[in-house]
Amino acid sequence: MSTYTRCMTHKHAVLLAVLGLLLSVSTLAADPIQLLEIDGEVGRGTASMIRGGVAAAEESGASVIIVRLSTPGGLLDSALVIRDVLLATSVPTVAYVDREALSAGALIALACERIFFAPGGVMGAATPVSFDLSGAPVEVPEKTQSVVRTLFRSTAETRGRDTKVAEAMVDPSVIIEGLTEEGRLLTLTPSEAQQVGYADGAADTLDDLAAALDLTTAEIVSYEVRPIDAFAETITTTILAAVLLVIGLLGLVIEMMIPGFGIAGIIGTLCLGLFFWAHFLVGLAGWESIAFVMGGLLAIILEIFVFTAADFGLAGIGGLVLIGLGFYSSMVGPLTDRAAALQAVGIVSVGVVVALVLAAVLLARLPKSKLRLGGVILSSAVTGSAFSRGSDGTELSQWVGQVGVAGTNLRPVGTGIFGSERMDVVCEEGHLSKGTPIVIVKDEGYRKVVRTYSEEA
Repeated sequence: MSTYTRCMTHKHAVLLAVLGLLLSVSTLAADPIQLLEIDGEVGRGTASMIRGGVAAAEESGASVIIVRLSTPGGLLDSALVIRDVLLATSVPTVAYVDREALSAGALIALACERIFFAPGGVMGAATPVSFDLSGAPVEVPEKTQSVVRTLFRSTAETRGRDTKVAEAMVDPSVIIEGLTEEGRLLTLTPSEAQQVGYADGAADTLDDLAAALDLTTAEIVSYEVRPIDAFAETITTTILAAVLLVIGLLGLVIEMMIPGFGIAGIIGTLCLGLFFWAHFLVGLAGWESIAFVMGGLLAIILEIFVFTAADFGLAGIGGLVLIGLGFYSSMVGPLTDRAAALQAVGIVSVGVVVALVLAAVLLARLPKSKLRLGGVILSSAVTGSAFSRGSDGTELSQWVGQVGVAGTNLRPVGTGIFGSERMDVVCEEGHLSKGTPIVIVKDEGYRKVVRTYSEEA
């Protein structure tokens, strides 16, 4: 062998070694594959899970997001949130139709850049279905059908797919030659999907899918469902949502009727905050819900600390109405069916009524037991420090001991008349009728605390 031949062989060996080293380095540095699995019905927690999984994929620099679908469908509002998240991410997305991607699942698959089928996988049958209050299926309004058709068409168009095929999944009147007949929804098998450009390939397993994507060296990282996702889905169920709403509104109503801000207000705010946070997490609450709720809370704060109108002030009533609108809008989405929307209206309405009734009962009974839930936190901030205190802690001022009459019904807030002066008062005994003799027992600055006056006392 000549010297030249030996040199060339040596160079080839070095080159191969370098290439092998580079290949091993690239293998070690391969970006992971983020796997998101939707197994079962698409629920409110599913949207939260997908949002979290996509965020994790973007943060970790994943090479691709695989959404494994095995779902008969579910809530279209949740599917709409998932669609928007998948369309917005910069990470390449792949739908893997493992068994079925029907109804809401079909919309999720369409939102992915590429679609692969497992043997026996099916995709389509996405006409919207609504249910009445008894649970029986009913025909959805044409307006809803039109919105869903447009969503499917728009999503397919965004991903460069035949829009007519997408419409045929929703509208049985759309006919695809050789695939559907009039009056039947389109449901694609793997071969049919390949025929109309709705499948980029087939894969028996996830490893086969990784190989088809030229990512055999990448690690498949499964995104686990977070406890927070399951918690959010539980909190947004009808029963718990109603309980949180009643307790939250009850706390705020009590605070509007008792001076200061105390335990009832804190519990009410926490319950309403938890309600709103959970619905925001699952994608139902939007900026309009935030605006309604914040406006309502502001009106109630003004009612508690600024306005002191007799009985129940207009600011407080307006605040409850705004909060009701905010929480109704956070319970329904653009594709919520009629029964669910009516249910949301019922929950909010019953919540407001029950809160008002319970508040009236509590405020009538609590003073008798001398147990007050309000005014224990911000009492000093509200009353100020301009007055000296007696040995029993009662505020001393020129008004303490003044006798007058109730100018309005005290429930327990109202107006008292003392000589030529009319002022806002709070009755520590609960309710008193208009015209009842009263005496001021505590001066709280902006309001006076009174009780029934008896000459014998």
